[in-house]
Amino acid sequence: MGKNTGSFAPGLPGERMRPAVVARAFQTLPSVHREILTETVFRERSVNEAAASLGVPVDVVKVRVYHALRALSTALDAPRPTA
Repeated sequence: MGKNTGSFAPGLPGERMRPAVVARAFQTLPSVHREILTETVFRERSVNEAAASLGVPVDVVKVRVYHALRALSTALDAPRPTA
């Protein structure tokens, strides 16, 4: 059967991918990263569609997606403040 891909943080099954955790991490990203992830992930647009929507070359979209996903991964790994 398929692998469980619900989490990629060892020792924290599922914690890293919980919607609330991802939403908090997403909000910490710079606006350029949020914009590109909104276009490609949330609106499910191809890089060509995102490029047309944003008025930038396809290669720029690819680079922005790469950097945005790395930033999101880093934000997900950052320690959460305790109340």
